Amino acid sequence: MSQPKTTWEDLARLGWPIYDVYKKANESRGGTMNGIGDIFLNSGIAADYQWWSYNTTIGKPYVLGKTPKNISQEEVAWSYDNTHNNQEHNEEWTESWTNTNSATLTVTNSVTITLSSSITIANVASSGFDISVSLEASSSKTEERSYTLTRSWPMNVGPGEKLTLYRNITTLAKSSNMDFGIANGSLLGTKGDKYGDHYYWGRYVNTLCNNPRGRLDLMGSSSNITYAFRLVRETADRRKVVTPLAVDVYEAKDADNAHESKDDIGVHDSKRHSKGEKDSKAVRGVVKAVWGDGEAQIMVAAPDGE
Repeated sequence: MSQPKTTWEDLARLGWPIYDVYKKANESRGGTMNGIGDIFLNSGIAADYQWWSYNTTIGKPYVLGKTPKNISQEEVAWSYDNTHNNQEHNEEWTESWTNTNSATLTVTNSVTITLSSSITIANVASSGFDISVSLEASSSKTEERSYTLTRSWPMNVGPGEKLTLYRNITTLAKSSNMDFGIANGSLLGTKGDKYGDHYYWGRYVNTLCNNPRGRLDLMGSSSNITYAFRLVRETADRRKVVTPLAVDVYEAKDADNAHESKDDIGVHDSKRHSKGEKDSKAVRGVVKAVWGDGEAQIMVAAPDGE
């Protein structure tokens, strides 16, 4: 996509009205210019000599500081109290859940200079997504990837024991911004009395105007929701034994169809029923995904000089 050419209005919005640019250009050639009619931006002698100036975004999105939201919630998925029985209790428990990775790119302010109609940001907020978005104010686009997983575990509760399955849901959110300005190598044209054996001279816009920059507020937020499980066994002698449960990850083609592991029992019912008797002392939980808002206080680092 071609870069838009710089206008005097663009430079004025970046803090450089035409007269200020003229004064810097006149100073650079020893005061030999005779007024603002002797300076040209993408027109006149600048066009004749192909001294073009373009608007562009500067570098990659970067942040000076960020406050990622890391929300973790643990809840009881299943529990069986066998402390008053002298026989072992056995059943199988199945969990189905959806891991979700999403990213949203939003233009939160209007762009003050003319830029390309859209911009693509790679790896938005460390999400792994590349997103293209229109540069109009309030423009927004979201990408999402999700897959459903199913896993079964044998629940063996000895006499006098209590066994609890905990479900941990973690949401991580991040954000980022970027800057825009005048492309490296952009030129404007000047004329006037002879200076250094020439009447016409090109001048680098960024050199004259101290690298003018504007802020393109791109709020790139990502959210990654993952699940983990652990068993807590309270033994007959009141010891606690914590066992993290391995999760065999089988990515589904979509969020509605999961590839089951060899020890799955094919339970996808939204109530997460086990194979145990309905009158057992099992407490059955329901997956509740907790979303972080993903917002962060963003400061943009000063761009490097040319």
